[in-house]
Amino acid sequence: MTSLKESRAVAVGAHLLTSYRHTWRDSVFNSFLLPLCLLVGIGWSVGRHVDPGRDPGVPYFSYVGAGLLAASVVQIGAAESAWAVFGGFEWSRVYHAMRLTPARPADILTGHLAAVVARATLGGVGFLLVIEAFGVGHRWTALGILPLLPLFAVSIAAPVMTFSATIRHAGMFDVLFRLGIVPMAMFSGIYFPLGVLPALPRALAQTLPLVHAAGLSRMLLLGTGTAREAVVHLLCLATWTVAGIALARRAFDRRLAD
Repeated sequence: MTSLKESRAVAVGAHLLTSYRHTWRDSVFNSFLLPLCLLVGIGWSVGRHVDPGRDPGVPYFSYVGAGLLAASVVQIGAAESAWAVFGGFEWSRVYHAMRLTPARPADILTGHLAAVVARATLGGVGFLLVIEAFGVGHRWTALGILPLLPLFAVSIAAPVMTFSATIRHAGMFDVLFRLGIVPMAMFSGIYFPLGVLPALPRALAQTLPLVHAAGLSRMLLLGTGTAREAVVHLLCLATWTVAGIALARRAFDRRLAD
């Protein structure tokens, strides 16, 4: 029975990845050219004139580069879990077509989530190649971030899928991204340390998944942080992941039962 359920989810994921195979060229900009533009425009150009109060001995270019790696994976995961999921319910209604097959709502969720995580992970690998070409981080320890990229992606993809499965109008994504995703990218310690924020905003920021993804990224690429901090980062990302998947499964069940 378990293998049958897994095969259904794999079939859903394979369908979505097959579609991506025909459009992958469009993602080259996000995976390679965009990181290059951000690193040069912010890390090098702006970084020559600022002192963010970062860890001693860490150049601003490297500080921003390691943070942007995590931000890239999280933002791809959020974007891929938004309109495509909503469209599966409302526009193409491909999810409803899948329900005519043996695939269950949980299979559809698992397959699509796996496809999103794969897409975001590939983007993260592309970003890692770019920053490594600039000499950011320790080359051997940087490899340790590869198995964490899927965790970065699913920690945001699952909650966004929950949101996508509960709304009835695509305009709600404007609210989500303007009031949620974009502020999270700005105030998660990507461009400056959280220590410069007032106490309340800092405490709120520390509940966000991107803060912990960026923390783990800098630990592995720059050698900063402690083992205790790593455990906290992993636990917070795991909490977002488990809660997000549970809520998304419930939302998919309700929506596809209509």
